[in-house]
Amino acid sequence: MELYVIGSRSRFSQGHLTARLSLPLVLGMSLTGCGGDGDGFMDNQPGTLSGTIEISSGTRVDRDTALDLEIGGLDSSLSSPIEGVQNPSAPFPGNVIAGGYVSAYSGSYDAELDYPKDDRDTLRLQLSEGQRVSVNFFPALADSSGEFETEDAPQTKLTLTPVGNEANKVSSAEDRELNKSVQAPQNGEHDLVIRTTDGGPARYVLRSTSLSGNETLGQASADFEPGEAIITREAVESGGAIRAQASGSVELADQVASQKGLGGNQFQVTMPIEREAILPAGASNSRRKAQTLEWIRELNDTPGVASAVPNHRVRATQSTIDCATAEPDHPECQDQFGLQAWHYNLINTTGDSGAWSKAAGTNTRIAVLDTGVAWMDGDWHPDLAPNINCGEPGGCFDAVDGSLPIDEDGSHGTHVSGLAAAAATDDGDVTGVAHDAKLVPVRVLGGDEGTVADVIEGVRWVINNGNPHADVINLSLGSQTQNPTLGDVLAEATAAGILVVAASGNAGDDRQFFPAAFPSVLAVGAVDCEGNRSSFSNFGNWLDLVAPGGGNARACDSNGEADDSVFSSFPSGDPPVGGLEGTSMAAPHVAGVLGLMREVNPGVEMPIIRALLREGRLTQNNDAGTFDQELGRGIIDANASVTEDLSGFAALAPSLERLRLDDDRQTVDLSLDAVGNDSATFNEVTVTNGKQPWLVVEPADGERNFRVSLDTEEMDEGQFFRSAINVSYRVDNGETREYQIPVTATLEANESDRNAGAHFVQLVPVDAANDGSVSENTVQTLVEARNGQYRFKFDTSEMEPGEYLLIAGSDLDNDGAFCGAGEACAEFPVTGQPRPIEITRNMSRSVELETAFTRPFDSQGGGVVPVGGYPRLNQDEME
Repeated sequence: MELYVIGSRSRFSQGHLTARLSLPLVLGMSLTGCGGDGDGFMDNQPGTLSGTIEISSGTRVDRDTALDLEIGGLDSSLSSPIEGVQNPSAPFPGNVIAGGYVSAYSGSYDAELDYPKDDRDTLRLQLSEGQRVSVNFFPALADSSGEFETEDAPQTKLTLTPVGNEANKVSSAEDRELNKSVQAPQNGEHDLVIRTTDGGPARYVLRSTSLSGNETLGQASADFEPGEAIITREAVESGGAIRAQASGSVELADQVASQKGLGGNQFQVTMPIEREAILPAGASNSRRKAQTLEWIRELNDTPGVASAVPNHRVRATQSTIDCATAEPDHPECQDQFGLQAWHYNLINTTGDSGAWSKAAGTNTRIAVLDTGVAWMDGDWHPDLAPNINCGEPGGCFDAVDGSLPIDEDGSHGTHVSGLAAAAATDDGDVTGVAHDAKLVPVRVLGGDEGTVADVIEGVRWVINNGNPHADVINLSLGSQTQNPTLGDVLAEATAAGILVVAASGNAGDDRQFFPAAFPSVLAVGAVDCEGNRSSFSNFGNWLDLVAPGGGNARACDSNGEADDSVFSSFPSGDPPVGGLEGTSMAAPHVAGVLGLMREVNPGVEMPIIRALLREGRLTQNNDAGTFDQELGRGIIDANASVTEDLSGFAALAPSLERLRLDDDRQTVDLSLDAVGNDSATFNEVTVTNGKQPWLVVEPADGERNFRVSLDTEEMDEGQFFRSAINVSYRVDNGETREYQIPVTATLEANESDRNAGAHFVQLVPVDAANDGSVSENTVQTLVEARNGQYRFKFDTSEMEPGEYLLIAGSDLDNDGAFCGAGEACAEFPVTGQPRPIEITRNMSRSVELETAFTRPFDSQGGGVVPVGGYPRLNQDEME
């Protein structure tokens, strides 16, 4: 029997459509044929598996996707893209997450499936003034590892126009950036035009609210090293290695080829070579990754293993121009020396009353975990060498290859280190924020990228079993993948008294970026010389504060040259100085300020830092402790950070830094807990709703406990609400403190309108699902949303008995695979944690799933969908 996984140009007929690659039949049942809303559809006879797929709140879909235009779906008769507004009478709600498709041209994929031209989607949204709409694009021509050619990225532009107010429209830039956003200029209905003028076909996800901390759009989870894992042992044997002594260790030792201790109970391990040998010669990277995930699932079931996760990749977060390699007359690299003034003036280090008149970072140590530091003419970079001493214990470390932490392949670590702690010398060219601090280079990146395992090893080296080698850690690196093992070790660093700072990332997006988004880390975004968010800087309700990172083509220097770079030490040039921009540059400004703080207040730890930040005492023009999605708590103020004597300082910290309420979570409990001086007392504690009638704050049981809830009678369905809870209290010295906790809320309108596009539903043998291949025993049905959900039914009476995975999802771009990045996906029983269903020929079972364009992070990596999605079956075999 010849197998195919590509589709044909033939249109589907109305109803539930099914496909098979083996003899058993799959029930093809129209919902209308089951009695209107499908009455009796779930009444299974022997030999059936049926189910309901619920659709996540706020989910909507583009009505002219490639699947609709090429194949027609079930209820669609489209032959050309929709002109004008797709949904004029049913605006998308304020909490919308919608999937869609655009393409400047028509063409064919390698699999001989076609994609149509659809260069413009116009969608109507219900928005509140200042609400940001984000659109993330996913090139459909990416290969199996997610890589794509620059020309295949769509050239796009967003335009947001209030209905009836053309003069108030706003637009994004027109370029090939994959993450774009615009802000609503007023309250009410807006028309969003998503337009593409060049490049390849693309899926997109439109969002009017931020993702939560445990969600992803599915594109980053596969960025890990094939054949590697990070395990945490329940106990470490004598000598710290995995040994075949206890019975559990025998089993574990058999499952790893090699190991590298990362400190504590954590090890970097590699997959046995015999597993690699199972794969055919020339197996794709995605096949190797799928096999790695299967191995990791087995490791998690092994006695003695507390957890096993993929060894994810991380990258440096610099952006754009490198003046050392640019053309000599590049406008951003003219008059580059002496230009540090703009970023140091912006954070108030300079002048007679600036931070440098009070502190220089003396007797503090700043560890920069990065690419290392440039080695020039037999010594470290001349502006860094006075503050580096690798000859002393704890002076430096290389987690990549165990040698000296030399920045051999680039400039990133050298530049970041200079911003944090370059020495102030008479003949120097640049100065660091904490210019008298000891600089501790820790190499964890080879070139501009590396692995989580090396970052973990570097952090553990700094922790040094509770006797830290540094006061501050700077991490100008990361990814959108939330690796829990890294989060755990950073929490240990904070518990050891280390202040950890990380860059928020350069995607220009509100999706969380790790390690910055971990709760033990200060997330630092970037601003330009005028204090505006840099266009590349990530933002959102998880951002803590901002610092100079450049960008936005501002004239930042005194002579008016159009320069937007941040200048620091560089591995080349005469003198060795260069300009970069990025959140990588913003983070070391904050790390340096924390070094200054540790000189003035040696014992200050993260809970106090967060309290000061929350109350506006470390940032500029924020006396009321306000929060902004673009800037967090504001721009770091170095002078304010070293002005106050913090001995005896105490504060009330909230149990939640931000509140997100909706239909499913209408009430939350909030407590205020004391941090700092144990003997301090607090009086006149009030928590109020900011005079918003839809937000109710009431005292709860216990001291300083409160209940926050929605008054739904005061809310319009489908509208996005934003406000803040005001916290005020008086400390025992009579000082009144205030800060705000941001709150967002939505109530969904028209649940029956939920739709994530036509869904392919498959029962796939476990082995085939794990390696992304097709089995002759795979069965499939195609279903459309009705009344806000999907229903399906399989005939198992002639299926091959065994363990199958039940998966479902959309194929918006018609590339022959569903559940790709930017497409809706559901796995049974929980997306991200698929578990087999035992299929028998006389079974009778009903199940429930939930689909969404977002995916939960799977801490064990066991539910990571293949990068390109699951292959759907050949339509010629649809019945």
